[in-house]
Amino acid sequence: MTAHVPVSGLPLGLSSDRVTRGTPARWAETTSWVDRDGLPIPSPVMIVGYITILRRWKGNKPDDITEHPLPDPEELNATIPQSEWDVGLDGKPRKPWALTYVIYLVNLKNGTLYTYANSTFGAMLCYTQLEEQVAVMRMLRGEHVYPIANLDRRPMKTAFGMKTRPHLEIVDWRAPKGGDGSLVASPSTPQLPPAAAKADIPEAPTATPSTAPSSATPPASSTVPGFILPAEDSNKASTVLDNTKPVKPVTVGELIADELPPWA
Repeated sequence: MTAHVPVSGLPLGLSSDRVTRGTPARWAETTSWVDRDGLPIPSPVMIVGYITILRRWKGNKPDDITEHPLPDPEELNATIPQSEWDVGLDGKPRKPWALTYVIYLVNLKNGTLYTYANSTFGAMLCYTQLEEQVAVMRMLRGEHVYPIANLDRRPMKTAFGMKTRPHLEIVDWRAPKGGDGSLVASPSTPQLPPAAAKADIPEAPTATPSTAPSSATPPASSTVPGFILPAEDSNKASTVLDNTKPVKPVTVGELIADELPPWA
């Protein structure tokens, strides 16, 4: 089936013919956020889309229903004999069809795309909080704003005691530099013909190598509030941030639909 992405979709020039794009992202209490090879996912990330789907696993392969409005999973499960249900972690039969929360994440340094998908209660809390924050910001700043978030965790009370769950801590908001809301450059951008380019654009002077240690700080477009780049990455450009622009923070007056008096 064709994936239906009701909010932000995949604004990366990619088709939506399948749910999992790029590298699968996983979260567990023991490992936190990792990729399919078990390696930590660099944080923060840009969130470029999120959807809800119905998913059933068959022979270690997902069977997804993506067309919205989604059918009632209880009605679908009622048509499947319990003898065909898998056994859950609690030792009881697990319902085949489950509402699954899908979030698309992008590595700020190199643009690697990750897909996080899970049906747990913790995943639902992570998803709904993200959805609410994005809805508020887009109501005030327009559709084409994207959150930058630290990959984090939060405590959660369960029947088995206190556990932790996945959490996306939003630390910044970005918008595409282009007016069409796309995060990729338009292929129709006019280009100078080779002859004109050579005639009109002078050659750049050759830089003289310097052996003095550099004290330059990272460009402003490559810094995110609440996050400090590692020392080895501090002078490297960010593929994502360098092609987006900051979004004006939301004021208290905007949140309460009123403006504070001048003396406040």
